Amino acid sequence: MKNRLIISILTVCFLLSPFCVFAQSAESDPGAAANSLYAIGEIADEARVTFDYEIDAQKTPDGLPQVSCRAVYLADPVSGKVFFEKNAHQKMYPASTTKLLTALIVLENCSMDETAVVSQNAVRAVPAGYVTANLRPGESFSIYTLLQALLIPSANEAAFVLAEHVSGSTEAFAERCNQRAEELGCEMLHFVNPNGIHDENHYCSAYDLYLIAKECRKFKVFNEIVKTKSFTVPATAIYPASDRTYQNTNKLLFPSSVEYYAACTGMKTGYTPAAGECLVGSSTDNKLNLISVVLGGTVRDGVSERFSDTTKLFTFVYDNYVYRKIADKTVSVAQIDVSKATKKTKNLDVVIQTNIATVVPKNITKNNVPVKIDLPEKLKAPIQENQVLGTVTYSADGLVYTTNLVAQHAVKKNPYWLYNLLVLLAVIVIVFVILEKRQEQKRRRQRAQRARQRNRRPMR
Repeated sequence: MKNRLIISILTVCFLLSPFCVFAQSAESDPGAAANSLYAIGEIADEARVTFDYEIDAQKTPDGLPQVSCRAVYLADPVSGKVFFEKNAHQKMYPASTTKLLTALIVLENCSMDETAVVSQNAVRAVPAGYVTANLRPGESFSIYTLLQALLIPSANEAAFVLAEHVSGSTEAFAERCNQRAEELGCEMLHFVNPNGIHDENHYCSAYDLYLIAKECRKFKVFNEIVKTKSFTVPATAIYPASDRTYQNTNKLLFPSSVEYYAACTGMKTGYTPAAGECLVGSSTDNKLNLISVVLGGTVRDGVSERFSDTTKLFTFVYDNYVYRKIADKTVSVAQIDVSKATKKTKNLDVVIQTNIATVVPKNITKNNVPVKIDLPEKLKAPIQENQVLGTVTYSADGLVYTTNLVAQHAVKKNPYWLYNLLVLLAVIVIVFVILEKRQEQKRRRQRAQRARQRNRRPMR
């Protein structure tokens, strides 16, 4: 009985003491945790950002350019932000901008040092009046050389050679083009050849060409070729001269041209009477990348609308937008007084997990971008360095970024050893008092029993 009483007293004292307070991470309700990139309380071991594009929240700046081409699409391929569109989802003829999809399929399926042989069919299939690089049947060229011929002077027989090399025939290659376009999300593209030679059944939209160009830009070799100003077909045994030199058809690349645009980095022109003047262009200025598509232009007063419209579009964006950091991981988002923490560590700076940079109008900076912070109402120690505490969302002209909020430093729990020691001492004293009291009671009983025994002794 005595041992059972002592154990019960010790148990009650322990449960009442801070020994039983387990270390807790800063937790919120399950709904808040589900919205985090990491579960709240986890250690963020890598930077994560979720992204959403709310195009309806994007404001249109004043001074939109007046463009003449029938279909236009202009966007940032990194964020997908759209700056300008006109009939962008309308059926159009692409002419030689078709060759972008041809190049993409070749880049995805061939190495640059592979060789392909120019067939008689590839040369004969080009109608009169269409551009060639004077390739001869039987000549063998690397895939890299054929891509140069395809994209710089826009050689149509080079497209047939590449199509036959990849798929065996132009018909099979066209089917492959249509399948790849569907995978990219193209909405109406249907190709029947690899080069854009006019056909009523060969068409796409400006938006489709943007998606293709965006994918092409992932290849370094593609970016190098499309900004190359001139190209010479290597001499071969069949054609030993080195006089097959051709200029890039994109006049935006040439400083000597009135159409020159310094920030232009390529891509591909196109023209047929049915398609009109076409250009898929790209540019980079101050880290802001652009892809533009203009289709169905004409030539007015000696100026091609595909070049003038593209220049207007690029200039409009660079005049009104900038690529800018809107969130800095070195700057505290919030300062929190953590409960049950040591005096030295209880003041906690909460920071974002990673820097965020994006395309914004020039009047938006990290000081005026709308911010939504999602943190628990109370935080308790201990907290580990880089522990996820909540999330923060930045909304910048339709572009919405969410990332984790983490602890900049560790927060230690206030030590309770002294309190625990006092509780333990109190328990010892209580037990001692109880034991002493019980001993005293025992001694009293023993004295009383001896007295009774003396009183019961017989008289003599």
